[in-house]
Amino acid sequence: MRTFKPRNNTGTSAVSGAGKGATQGAAPVEEGVVDAPALGGEQSAQRVRPSQDLLRDPITAEVVLGVWSGDPAVTVPAPPGSGKTRLTVHLADLLADRAGLRVGIAAQTRAQATEIACRLAKISDRAMVGLLWKASGVRPDSGDCPIITGRQQIWPAGGGAVRVATSAKWLSSEPERLAADVLIVDEAYQCTYADLCALGAMTAGQVVLVGDSGQIAPVVTGDVSRWEDSPTGPHLPAPIALAAAHGDAVTTIALRHTWRLGPVTTRLVSDVFYADMPFTSRRPAEHVSLDGVVLPELAHRVLTAPDGPTSSSVAAAAVDRVRTLLAGGALTTGEGTRPLLEADVAVVVPHVSQAAAIRAMLADHPGVLCGTANALQGLERAAVVAVHPMVGKRTADPFSIDAARLCVMLSRHRCHLTVLVDAYTPTVWADNPEDGVVARSAGVMDRLLATPAA
Repeated sequence: MRTFKPRNNTGTSAVSGAGKGATQGAAPVEEGVVDAPALGGEQSAQRVRPSQDLLRDPITAEVVLGVWSGDPAVTVPAPPGSGKTRLTVHLADLLADRAGLRVGIAAQTRAQATEIACRLAKISDRAMVGLLWKASGVRPDSGDCPIITGRQQIWPAGGGAVRVATSAKWLSSEPERLAADVLIVDEAYQCTYADLCALGAMTAGQVVLVGDSGQIAPVVTGDVSRWEDSPTGPHLPAPIALAAAHGDAVTTIALRHTWRLGPVTTRLVSDVFYADMPFTSRRPAEHVSLDGVVLPELAHRVLTAPDGPTSSSVAAAAVDRVRTLLAGGALTTGEGTRPLLEADVAVVVPHVSQAAAIRAMLADHPGVLCGTANALQGLERAAVVAVHPMVGKRTADPFSIDAARLCVMLSRHRCHLTVLVDAYTPTVWADNPEDGVVARSAGVMDRLLATPAA
């Protein structure tokens, strides 16, 4: 393991002995900070940052220790709704503030980069954070986070700092200008191994990969057939290929709780999609009710799709369910009960054409989120309507039985999910009795059909 020697911390709030505290096997501790009650209501001499919360949880504290100790690669696989973005933001702030490190964050999309930058600005000193963006074009709304463009100085002369950008932005920049001490890759299972290897030029040799191992694999348009049987193919998700290539150098610490999914959904998703990384629900008690009746976490509705996935019956069923939820739905949380709003509802579908049709039919409800599983990865709503990938299909093609796609579709909701399933699908399963992947998909379908009818 490698011990970091922080840069000049003059003028920063980092503890002056941070370099001495970053020794092997020693987790960072808040020196000289006393809770306000212990001082009879007086403020402590040193401000306690929100990122210190990572040290109060055994699992996230272990992540901090792994990075603080200088482990060259730390991977953090996590289930849906486990606080991955929170970990990324707070870990970056903690390393920059307490250890005086230059921390880079590589997001997979511009929207994700902007969200991370905004969240960082709320907990960090404004001078410590920055969103890297192209000089031309429209600038995003990054809240209080400064935007750094063109030939502006990337890093401060002394002290720690955090810089956020998309992976593409990092890869198109000059390594000597952007080189960071630690690079945190957000949504790392959407990053290819090829991109991760290229991103390595941006760091002093330490990376942290945070992501959902159940997500859809990165979209690669080139021919990757030559690496079909390679465990380290450049097209594979970065954490998987990195572990295969350099397993001895990779520290893996899994998050074991979800704050999004309720207990019923957690049992299904954990059993089926995360058998090697079981997790539990810590979601606060909340629910969606319809006309005064509490809805179950999971429900299903059977339909027919005679004309395939684009059958009018598919879009009509999804739209009908959304309108029903908005007309009589209510959301109950710890803050009380209120009507279900457009912003509380989403529709997730497997195909772009389905999303377009449903969006058009819901033009009078523009606040309802509607998109494909790929587009809605990482997002959540209180109530979700999902169109099963096999709806309209008459064969079990790889796209429709992809476990990651179904995992995403079954894990976007906090309180209620209605899954639309095709009455013909059991016939497809029966036609493929020896196919193990089909058998797994059939098992999930059986559990969905055992839920209450919507």
